[in-house]
Amino acid sequence: GGDRDGNPYVTPEVTQSALDMARRTILDYYLQAVANLIEHMSPSTRQEPTSPELIQALEHYALTLTSPDPSPKTHSPYELYRRFLTHLWRRLLSARDTPNHPDAYPGAAAFVGDLRLMCESLAANAGERLVRNYIAPLIRQVETFGFYLQTLDIRQHANVHAQALRELGSGIGVVASTLAAAAATPQAVEVLGTLRTLAVLKRLHPPEAIRHYVISGAETVADVRAVVWLAEISGVQVAASADGKDPGLMPVPLFESIEALRSAPETCRRLWTDPAYQPYLDSWQRRQEVMLGYSDSNKDGGMLTSTWEIFKAHRALHRTAEAADIRLRLFHGRGGTVGRGGGPTHEAIVAQPVGAFSGAIRITEQGEVLNWKYADPILAARNLELMVAASLEALTRPNGPAPGSEDTWEATMETLSQDAYAFYRTHIADNPDVLTYFEHATPTQELALARLGSRPSRRGQAKGLDDLRAIPWVFGWMQSRHVLPAYFGVGHALERFVAGAPAEAALLQRMYREFPLFRELVVNVATGMAKGDLTIARLYAELVPDQALRERVFGMIVEEFERTHRMVLLVSGENTLLQSKPVLARSIRLRNPYVDPMSLIQVDLLRRKRAGEASEDLDYALAMTINGIAAGLRNTG
Repeated sequence: GGDRDGNPYVTPEVTQSALDMARRTILDYYLQAVANLIEHMSPSTRQEPTSPELIQALEHYALTLTSPDPSPKTHSPYELYRRFLTHLWRRLLSARDTPNHPDAYPGAAAFVGDLRLMCESLAANAGERLVRNYIAPLIRQVETFGFYLQTLDIRQHANVHAQALRELGSGIGVVASTLAAAAATPQAVEVLGTLRTLAVLKRLHPPEAIRHYVISGAETVADVRAVVWLAEISGVQVAASADGKDPGLMPVPLFESIEALRSAPETCRRLWTDPAYQPYLDSWQRRQEVMLGYSDSNKDGGMLTSTWEIFKAHRALHRTAEAADIRLRLFHGRGGTVGRGGGPTHEAIVAQPVGAFSGAIRITEQGEVLNWKYADPILAARNLELMVAASLEALTRPNGPAPGSEDTWEATMETLSQDAYAFYRTHIADNPDVLTYFEHATPTQELALARLGSRPSRRGQAKGLDDLRAIPWVFGWMQSRHVLPAYFGVGHALERFVAGAPAEAALLQRMYREFPLFRELVVNVATGMAKGDLTIARLYAELVPDQALRERVFGMIVEEFERTHRMVLLVSGENTLLQSKPVLARSIRLRNPYVDPMSLIQVDLLRRKRAGEASEDLDYALAMTINGIAAGLRNTG
């Protein structure tokens, strides 16, 4: 993506700097870890022998390393482990400061090899506890983080790749160095330049640091093929190398719209059975990652249909992968906001389809979520424990629903989804009044002042809902306390299903108790609604200049909010929203009053700015209210 002037947010220089910083950070950590090992590795050959292999490696390092030994006389000649670790420390230091130095470790595998050499020697000579307590944890860290610490996903929309291909025309034989001249639009030039930069970065840095290329808006096999072809002619190695040193660059299709989710299993079946794609799959050990989009599917079809279509796509993709001998890992594009698939991560993992989880999962976390879930080490450990526990529970649960229940539940979900989808499309997605209302009754147009987003609000110059990115869509409704993406269409579908029939209400109540997906849906709806406030939302509605349009849209929103509120209480059997989650309910109840004054101030500032007042102080104050409300609600969008 780029800013409003067309400048890319992540330039090659920024990426290079980020990779350098990550490499130095993790190598600094390993240097400190080895220094700590030197303190603890006190075994002497006077008490226990050392393996011949370690002695040989020690002698080799003593003869070949050219960097200065920081402590040549510190350790006893009998403390071979400490002497050996000193050489490891020297090699790490060279890798950090001068990666091309002959002493430097060429990669993490060589460092792990030396650590394992120590483990084998200690294990054979009464040192198992030292291995277990000190060296084994370090090996696990090195195998996890390598010499790169973190991975960098590249992401671009399928339409940009298609445009680049169209502009290249018949230039399949054009060499990468002339692509910029062949491509006319800035977007096409940028995507080709990005790929050439990736080729360079993967040669200069550990290639594992860049291994995935996410294709936004993917719908067809051609969208994946386009990335493979563009990457390869730009010098990027897509297939993993035979020696295992470069994992390649796996294209990750991101299915976002409702229609794309519905066709995702068939699209992937065609991709995974394509003979031309088999060499890539084989090089990745028959692994493939697929991303599911929560926020765009919500914007496209509403909360209930988005949840249900993702569930079905998830299950069908695993079945398709099994038939094609693919080891599938799903990447869930969940955000912190309920409208973007947010909510308790534990419940979301457990609510995955039975038999459609292989133990590997990726999940996005938004910035504010990272802050309050992981900024404190104790909280970070707790949240990671919850995710691991949920993964184990989803992986090892002995059975699914009782016989016959699943068919009934799925038929019910299908009926609910169809009703909710039709209602949402009619009243929101295909209603021209809504976008006009949204642009006036929310601070979305002022989002850039807060510097919260990493991309423009729109993908192009068009002004329709389809061109509006899902993040500002959810952001605007959250800021103005309408929280529409969290519930619209859910109440209508539930009420229509029940329609005064006690048996149908009882079925929904049973599903709430026994069907994890439905329970998670209802709880997430309740969570979103608990953060809403229609009294505050009414003040934002007054910013809409067209009175008749304002009353039509706001009245429709209020009607659905109140209907959903009634139906959520009916289905859950509770008297108040989130009654069964008192800690969460109390947290929201305590935070909301502190958010309300900021909302009142924001409405006044928006009115002044849109009336023509312009000043740095006004923009600064408005940006502070946007950030403050986001922090108070724990949601940006």
